[in-house]
Amino acid sequence: MIPSLYNGVTALKGITKGMQLLGNNISNVNSLGYKGARARFTDNFYQYEQRSQTPVGGNPSNQVSEFGSGTDLASVATNFKQGAFDVTGLDLDLAIDGGNRPNGGGFFEVVNPTTTETFYTRAGSFESLVDGTIVTRDANQYRLQMQNGDLVIAAGEGESLLARQIDEQGNVYALINDGTQDIRRTIGQLKVVNFAAPQNLIREGAGLYSNGPAGANVAGLTAETIPDTGSLGKVRQYTLELSNVDLTNEFAAMITHQRSFQAGSRVVTVSDTILQEAVNLKR
Repeated sequence: MIPSLYNGVTALKGITKGMQLLGNNISNVNSLGYKGARARFTDNFYQYEQRSQTPVGGNPSNQVSEFGSGTDLASVATNFKQGAFDVTGLDLDLAIDGGNRPNGGGFFEVVNPTTTETFYTRAGSFESLVDGTIVTRDANQYRLQMQNGDLVIAAGEGESLLARQIDEQGNVYALINDGTQDIRRTIGQLKVVNFAAPQNLIREGAGLYSNGPAGANVAGLTAETIPDTGSLGKVRQYTLELSNVDLTNEFAAMITHQRSFQAGSRVVTVSDTILQEAVNLKR
């Protein structure tokens, strides 16, 4: 195989991976809290036609000749910029408003009650179980965390739960009627976390991220947990964060990838023609 043919093939492989990421971004344009991703490409190792020899008198005796061997996918970078907000009117729809804070101001922490695994999410769509435990509104039903454990908002015996209230600092209150009067009961405070190296977070699907195997802390979990302090954003009730994918940018990137694929295809076809001509020389 002549080098140009191989180089063209590496271009086609890399661009295909880039298109896969673009397609995933576009398909998740309506997914709550989804963060877009981009492919980062790099050049492959180089072959040397001739190597520079030891300089004589401070001057190199010959020039080095290097020939590249194509491209490869170096990494996938996630854009953790905050997405737009949608006001829903549902009291357990929550969003983190971080403004210019890193990673949009952090993540909600949720726990798998079966395995006790911890996950992190920006998709703040929650619901209440019969016992008042607040969980993700999906098949997983992972439990939303407060500063000291699972968030449970429930009325006691002989009481009625009238409303759930959550302020910008994540303080949770239950408006309760005890049979004689309405009272505002403090439940606790939501836990919000952030990371020093969010690119190391592992996507787990359903808007969830993990921090690697237990105890690994691959993304550098910070010590902050109080909303609206330090790098952590404020909590917005009755609100959901939408995907941060910009379709205009995605379509522009798709056109660029398409042209690059066409160019790579051309390198392959021309290289094939050259090989065919070389074979025909023997006839």
